[in-house]
Amino acid sequence: MMATGAIRQTDAHAVAAATIFREARLLDTGEWADWVAMYSEDAVYWVPAWLDEYTTTNDPDTRVSLLYHDARRGLEERIARIESRKSITALPLPRTVHQISNLEASETGADQITCHSVFSVHVYDPRVAKEHLRHGRYEHTLRRDGATWKIARKVITLVNDRVPTVLDFYSI
Repeated sequence: MMATGAIRQTDAHAVAAATIFREARLLDTGEWADWVAMYSEDAVYWVPAWLDEYTTTNDPDTRVSLLYHDARRGLEERIARIESRKSITALPLPRTVHQISNLEASETGADQITCHSVFSVHVYDPRVAKEHLRHGRYEHTLRRDGATWKIARKVITLVNDRVPTVLDFYSI
């Protein structure tokens, strides 16, 4: 018997896939307002650094991170800098294609889904006519917010963390 508000495994997978694939499309098309609206106000966005060949940092408050925002406002501030055209890294922005696969999702609480996936992001920098590939693992925590699902937490573990150029939210 499912608890009140519980969702079936197949529904959890469908919600997660729709959310994560939409997030990737919005990043690739530069629809920043719609993208950041997918995040809850208290959302955590974290890209841990590697301590050694096998271990990443586990506490963004005491260890270095490649990127860390403890609320959506940090992402909104980054978007404002990009849209102001005052950020040298945003002139022009690289073109990206996010590919996501191996999605696993499960209900992890009332109105909450945790999902794991792998990703590749193809990045083309028109300033220098170079391309590179970023890949790794995503862990999303989705939380129901009325009739919609919001991203409450996103952890991005880069497998290839030696980044040849700027690392930003749109390129991972």
